[in-house]
Amino acid sequence: MDNQKCVLVIDKALPQGLIANTAAVLTLSLGKLHPELIGADNINNDGETHTGITSIPIPILASSSGSIKEIRRFLKDEVTVVDFSNVAQSTKNYQDYSEKLASTKADDIEYLGIAIYGAKKIVNKYTGDLGLVR
Repeated sequence: MDNQKCVLVIDKALPQGLIANTAAVLTLSLGKLHPELIGADNINNDGETHTGITSIPIPILASSSGSIKEIRRFLKDEVTVVDFSNVAQSTKNYQDYSEKLASTKADDIEYLGIAIYGAKKIVNKYTGDLGLVR
C-alpha cells in the first residue's frame, strides 16, 4: 500500500458538525469498498481486544464545492471516489436518497465531500495543493 494514498476532500464552507458527518459517511463507505484499509484487531496488555482501525493516514483536505465536483469528475474513472452530496444530506432515509438521486441531473449535484483512494501519483496530482481542514 506504499504506492496508494487516501484523502478526504470536504467543502471548507460547511459548519464543523457537517464536516465531521461528511467525513464519517465517506470513510464508512470507503471502508466497505476497501476493507484492506483496516488493520487487524489488537490486544492490549490486559488481554482486551481493540478492533482494527485504518492502517494508513487519511488527511482531511479543504476545498470548495465546485472544486470538489471538478476533482470528482477528473478522478472518478481513475481511482476509487466516494461522494457525499446535497442530495444525500437533504433526505431522511436511504430509500428517499435513492429516489431523489435518480431524479437529479449530474449538473445539479453539489458535493459536500469526496473520499479518494488510489495511486499516490494520481491522487497527489489533483489534491496535492489543497490544505488541511482547519
